[in-house]
Order: sequence, then structure tokens, then C-alpha cells
Amino acid sequence: MLVRSLVVRSRCPSVLTCTYSRSYRVLAIESSCDDSCVTLLDRYSPREPPRVVDELKRTLDSVDSGGVVPADAARHNSKNISVLANEALTRNGWNTPATKPDLVSATRGPGMMGSLAAGYQLALGLSVAWQVPIVGVNHMLGHLLMARMATNGKQPTFPFLSLLVSGGHTICVLSHSVTEHEILVDTIDIAAGDALDKCGRELGIKGNMIGKEMDKFLGLHREEWGQPTKLELREPMQNESHRKDVLSYSFSSFISQLRRSVVRNYGGIIPPDDKTRARMGYQIQAAIFQHMITKIKLAIHKRGLFIDEFVCAGGVASNGTLRAMLKEQLKPLGVTKFYFPDPNHCTDNATMIGWAGIELYEKGYTTDLCTTIIRKWPIDELLNLYGWHKLE
Repeated sequence: MLVRSLVVRSRCPSVLTCTYSRSYRVLAIESSCDDSCVTLLDRYSPREPPRVVDELKRTLDSVDSGGVVPADAARHNSKNISVLANEALTRNGWNTPATKPDLVSATRGPGMMGSLAAGYQLALGLSVAWQVPIVGVNHMLGHLLMARMATNGKQPTFPFLSLLVSGGHTICVLSHSVTEHEILVDTIDIAAGDALDKCGRELGIKGNMIGKEMDKFLGLHREEWGQPTKLELREPMQNESHRKDVLSYSFSSFISQLRRSVVRNYGGIIPPDDKTRARMGYQIQAAIFQHMITKIKLAIHKRGLFIDEFVCAGGVASNGTLRAMLKEQLKPLGVTKFYFPDPNHCTDNATMIGWAGIELYEKGYTTDLCTTIIRKWPIDELLNLYGWHKLE
């Protein structure tokens, strides 16, 4: 059996001597926002994808709050993340010296500080107690690499293009390797998922994740898709030439455009019937998605890219309309292979953090024990953050 020895030497205290075979076990923790997530992964073979042994997740109920309150999310994670980790380890028998995990992978950032702290501090503590390495993972890297887990890191192959779209982030990324990523398009205000949530709330959609609930609602009224409405929605950053060619997103205007249209054409009141609301919801979705795709196409043209593989990941990536629009409009530009994670792995989850940790660990990267969480950590500055140790 192949044996891998990892010796960490740093001014910062670290786990010093950890020797593993190429078969090892991973505890993964994700707590960047309002989800407490734990996954156990068995890396039983370097030639096969890891086996998902267990996945646990508890989401904060924020329906009555109208959105995620950071203090509530922090309390939620503080109360739940250790309980979930203990439950997963105990019921799978990974709680003895002979069966404990060999690697801990946890979200270090970006995210809400109180939420991140609950998971990352637990991960550091377990790393010390078990004397095993820890990998502090960038949350967005977890989303980006998730599509590679099913193929054991073989596809999509670098370089590839990604759209990472959620309630907190919307970026178009060109990835050159596991650790080298270039942001081509970023948002100058709010994320697309945030805009979908705000517009859905205006339409009277309720739920924990309003954008997702709106998509479910639209799925019940497919016959209304594309039917005319009195909404007047214009794609942002298209009215002036110096803004039209800028590689940036802007989603904040969609909510104000919706409100103005309702005042002007519906007497200031959203029509109560589901058919009209479904028509409006579909138009809003399509407009927001088109803005994303317009800028991706602009980036491809301005950079002269010849990329045939494309990943769409993040909470909004499970939307079928977005997936269809991406395929329809990017195929003529030479994109022939599209990768979308399973819907359960589009929203925040610990499996993606575990897989990203595996990819980094097998490239020789671990994280020192003196490290702390970070609220903002751009994916194009992945290795610029202090605390990395690289096994040469």
C-alpha cells in the first residue's frame, strides 16, 4: 500500500507528524451562513471518487425574520454543528482511536463571522485532539470544484469556465488549476440570488429560501412562462456605452424596476391571481439570468477565450431555466460540455467542502493551527491568505 507522510514545519503551531496511507477518512464541516452541515467521506482509493458515508444538515428557520439575521445564524451554528458532528461520528463508528478521521476539512471563509467561527473552531479543536491535519477551505472553491467529485477530479479539466451564483455571490471565474482562479465578472452591488429573493418577496412568495420557493411556484404554472405582462424590465448596464462593455454585474436595479412597474401598471398592488404572478415571476427570473449570460458572453469575446467546458454551481445553479438558457446561448460560442452539481449539492453543504479539502490535501496543502476565519476571501486570492503549508 502506498504511504504518504506529512510533516508540517512552520513558525505557526501545527499538527507535526501525520502518516497516512492513500486510503483515508475525512470529516467535513460547513457553517458559513445559516446551514449547519457535516459530511463523512471515505477516500478509500485514489482512483475512485470518495464514498459519501453520511451527510447531515440543519437549516435555520428564517421565514418569520424575512431573511437571514447574522446573530441568529451564529447561534444556530453554535448550537448545532457540534451535535451533528458527534451524531455522524458516533452512528458510523468513527469515534474510536482506530476509526477516527484522518483529515478535517472546514470552511474558513468567506461568510458570516459568527457562523464561520462555530464550525472552524470545532474543526481546529478536533485537529488538535486527533492529531490530524486540517484544511481550511474557501467556500466558493467548494462550490466550484464540486462538479469534479463524480469524476474523481478528471472532469471538468482545467482550464474551464464557471458561473458561481447564490444568494451571497455571483461571479464568473476562469480556473487554471485547483489553486489558480481568475475572476472575470463580479457584481458591483448585490448577488443574483439576493435579487431573486427580494423580487420573490414582492410577489408574495414565502419560505426559507424565497428564490427556490419561487422556482417551485413557477414549476406549477409552466403554461404561463413567456406570456405577456405589464412589467417593464431592462437589462442593467446596457444604456450607456461605457457601462455596456464593463465586465461587471449589477442586480440591485431589478427590485426597483419591479416596484416601479407595479406602481405604474398595476396600481401599486401585485395581482393576487397565481397566473399573473407566475408570468411576472418567470419574466423576472429570465431577466436576471439573461444579465448573467450577457456578461459571460462579453467576457468570452473580450478575452478571446476558447473554452469548451463550463460549470454552473451554487444555490441558484439548480434552476432549470438558468441551465437551459446557459446551454442555448453558450453552445454557439464553443462550449460543448456543461457540468451542474446535483441539486442537493448546489446549496451549501459539507460534501463540497470535504471534496475541495481532498483536492487541496492531495496537492500537498494543509492549514496551520494558528489560522482564523475570514469574512471576505476572494477566490482569486486563494493562496494569498496566511496559514497555508505546502508539502514539497
